[in-house]
Amino acid sequence: MVRPLLVSLAVLVSVPALAEECVVTAGPRDRVSRGKTVVVEPGESLEDVLALDGDVVLRRGARVKSAVAVNGNVILEPGAKVTGTAASFGGEIRVSPGAKVAGSRLQLSNGIQVQSEDGKDLGLALSIAGRDVSRLLVTKLVEKARSCRFETEAGQIRL
Repeated sequence: MVRPLLVSLAVLVSVPALAEECVVTAGPRDRVSRGKTVVVEPGESLEDVLALDGDVVLRRGARVKSAVAVNGNVILEPGAKVTGTAASFGGEIRVSPGAKVAGSRLQLSNGIQVQSEDGKDLGLALSIAGRDVSRLLVTKLVEKARSCRFETEAGQIRL
C-alpha cells in the first residue's frame, strides 16, 4: 500500500487518475476523518493521520509518521512530532516552537512550499492565465478526495 502523500502527489500530476475510484483504507494505527478535525492526543503514537475538509492537530507529546490535511491545516503544538512527512493541500503547516517535522513538508496553497528533510526550502508560485496553479491543483485534489470511500481494515491508509 502507498502512503497518502505519495498518492496525493500522483493524483495531482496524473489527470487520468482523477477518473478512477478512490478508497481510503485505515489500519489500526491510522486515523482518518472527513469534515472534522483529527486530534492526536498527548502520548499517542500513530502511523498515518489524514483529514479531509478538516485539520490535523498534534497535541504536546503526540507522534505520527505522516500527517496529511486536504482542505485543512496540519498543526503541531509544542512537543509534537511528525517523524516522516507533513502535507497540507489547501491549508498551512503550522509548527509551534518545540515541535518537529523530521521528514519533509509540502504545503500547496497560495503557491507551493516544500521543505526537504535537510531543511532546504523551495517556494514556487505559478500562474496560468492569471490563475494560481496551486489553487487549481488543490481544487482538483479536493474534488477527487471528496468522492473517496473510507474503509477500515488492517493495513495502512491508501487512496
